[in-house]
Amino acid sequence: MQDSPLVEIEDLRVTFKERSGSFDAVRGVSFSMGREKLGIVGESGSGKSLTGKALLGLVPGNAVVTAKKLAFDGHDILAATPREMRKLRGRRIGLVMQDPKYCLNPVKTVGYQIAESCKLASRVSSADAKVRVLETLRAVQINDPERVARAYPHELSGGMAQRVMMAMMVIGEPDLLIADEPTSALDVTVQLEVLALLDRLIAARGMGLIFISHDLRLVSQFCDRIVVMYAGRIVETLPAKDLSQATHAYTRGLLNCLPSLDRAAGTRLPTLQREAGWRT
Repeated sequence: MQDSPLVEIEDLRVTFKERSGSFDAVRGVSFSMGREKLGIVGESGSGKSLTGKALLGLVPGNAVVTAKKLAFDGHDILAATPREMRKLRGRRIGLVMQDPKYCLNPVKTVGYQIAESCKLASRVSSADAKVRVLETLRAVQINDPERVARAYPHELSGGMAQRVMMAMMVIGEPDLLIADEPTSALDVTVQLEVLALLDRLIAARGMGLIFISHDLRLVSQFCDRIVVMYAGRIVETLPAKDLSQATHAYTRGLLNCLPSLDRAAGTRLPTLQREAGWRT
């Protein structure tokens, strides 16, 4: 980790205001990170995606974000103007979403959309942007970048679309990449290829990564550190290599529920027994 943290979060809270009252979706989350691979893992509704979106200033309109500190590379996110946030998004912080086919514009070619990201990040000419688009498509291991650049999102496979989404996010050479369930819509073989590609891109460009997932085993194999979230708060933080030594009952419960070839034939996977104390 670098001397000066890339991300600093202290007592982050995201509260949704409804007619019937308010609901705290993220409750007192605190962590910092440098140019490393940080995994945030938890079940649906644990607040992991909202934590990433709060850092980008992309929470829903009925959400209220508060924190003692919410900073990216020294920039106060809560005090930033909309213009300042637009300068950070894409240029300094990239976001890879869960299903790229729903994030890409269906009526624009892939090359046009990647070039648009390039121009916003670097303010280069159209000719230079086109060259960089092809270079970036090659960097994400697309063998025929000219053809893919001319294609529309519906003409691409899931794995190809995810590579395109990565190209769109890394072409601006951001310092931080937030990957929100980037492989959940892919089959296992393509999953491994995309993760290996993501690992190479991060290493080559020296980026930090926040990898958001519900797959504890996947995160433990890919990340340097793991943050485990439950019901809007962090219950445990530990190095990925020490996951088997996790002490919190929720993390232990998740580990025990993972399928294993060592289990005797016919043995049922245990059911996670939740405790009221985990929420406090």
